Amino acid sequence: MKKSSRISSYLKSFSFRLYLIFSATIALLTAAFALVYVITESHGYRTTLEREGKLMATILAQNARLPLFAENRDALSLMAADTVRHSSVIEVSIKSAEGQLLTEARSRKEKVGETIDMEVPITSPGQMLSPEAALLGRPPSGENRVIGQVHLRLDTSGVRDQLNNLLIASLAIGTLFWIMVSLLCYQILKRATGSFKLLLAGIEEIGSGHLSTRVDLPGDDELARSANAINAMAASLELRELENLSLQEELLKAMKLEVQEEKKRVMARLIQTNKMTSLGLLLSSMAHEINNPNASIRFSGHMISKIWADVVPLLDRVREEEGDFYLGGVPFKTARTALSENAAKIVENSERIARVVQGLREYGVGDGSRLRPNLNVNDAVTAALSVLACQMKQNIQLKTSLGTDLPVIVGSQQQIEQVLINLIMNAMQALPNACGEVGVVTRFDQKSNEVVVEVQDSGIGIGAETMERLFEPFFSTKLDRGGSGLGLYISQFIVAEHGGRLLLVSEPGQGTLARVLLPAKAADASLGEVVAAKDHQHVADAIHEAR
Repeated sequence: MKKSSRISSYLKSFSFRLYLIFSATIALLTAAFALVYVITESHGYRTTLEREGKLMATILAQNARLPLFAENRDALSLMAADTVRHSSVIEVSIKSAEGQLLTEARSRKEKVGETIDMEVPITSPGQMLSPEAALLGRPPSGENRVIGQVHLRLDTSGVRDQLNNLLIASLAIGTLFWIMVSLLCYQILKRATGSFKLLLAGIEEIGSGHLSTRVDLPGDDELARSANAINAMAASLELRELENLSLQEELLKAMKLEVQEEKKRVMARLIQTNKMTSLGLLLSSMAHEINNPNASIRFSGHMISKIWADVVPLLDRVREEEGDFYLGGVPFKTARTALSENAAKIVENSERIARVVQGLREYGVGDGSRLRPNLNVNDAVTAALSVLACQMKQNIQLKTSLGTDLPVIVGSQQQIEQVLINLIMNAMQALPNACGEVGVVTRFDQKSNEVVVEVQDSGIGIGAETMERLFEPFFSTKLDRGGSGLGLYISQFIVAEHGGRLLLVSEPGQGTLARVLLPAKAADASLGEVVAAKDHQHVADAIHEAR
């Protein structure tokens, strides 16, 4: 039972699937090359046989001129008998210009399969007297005149035997090549996935809560660098876990002292620390689980492009000689371009996946307290949508309209992303049966000199009584679904510390509009002037306390 369980586990493993992909690809390429080689050789054998028959018929026609003039049938019969002794000739006949059969010779071997017929005219050379011209006293003709015809019938069984032998040899060599390369790939994959399994075991240990676990992989390759990155992430998570424990002690102390304001600040920090701990652990595992297969996909896309570039000239030559043919049910003319485009799409989409994962990692490990003097709000919106891409359900339609030439603001991108993620998630959760539209719009209000971000949903709306308490800490209509009641409270705090406003407009049954208004940075204001207008350090400390 244990042995069957290990076999079942191996058959479901990534290394086995990767081995199957490599083996199948090698088998297909070997079969393709063998097929092209056999087709080319088949055409060459048949062409050689036709040329050989044409040459024999031409020689026989030239040698038969004088016996044909002299009507020497014995000589013609002897020539035909000599010709039919050739292994590929099964029948030879010589006729006069009037179509009269003068002689015929057949091979003793039986006709098997397809034959090739060759007919060559027997002509009299120019400037020679024909018997009729000599009798009638006519001058010699300057043109060749047909005085008879030679007919050869060739047997193609020899060609077929050669092709059968060639096919058997090609299959044997191709099978041997496939077995050798498959064994080599197995050994390579076994060595590569050994480090992969060690890395995965370390990730599982860290994921189970043993944050002191470290993955030790020697070398300086991609896996070793990934192990170092995971070790650094585990150390960071361990430090955040210690901070989390410290914050819990502070929370208990604050609750005992019943200092409400202190309790709110510690709670906000605790929630944010828990969020970053869980998110960092998730992203460290997810980045590895996605990036490794994604790198293999991108490598396979490049390999397919290179292999196809080498195969296309051979297939073009086959198409020129044999005419158009089909690959995978598609005409070669269409498949020639489609395969190159699809290989390019594989690489392009693989790079898109890598960018999305990188965006998630940056969100999870970024420094939220760092203010940027030239923050583009559209960048924060794009990053927030990348983080929420996996939360978008099929029945939710996301519509975005990002304004162009928006002025920059002074603020923290991670903090603005957190506000937008809270608002967009609230909009999605407000849709009945997870079905409807969510719109995200950015624009610039020149009158108030503010950058505006609007999140609109077509959900159930909010009642007047609920609207009055939305910004109270720990108030939530989704406590039974895991809501904390701090999302809008923290969002309003972050927007306020950026000098902006967070407004909500809603009616029951009409959906909800959340509007974030952030002051634009003055075009002629330097960073020092902006900090002078609003205490930069105070803003950074306040935001850090909220996290």
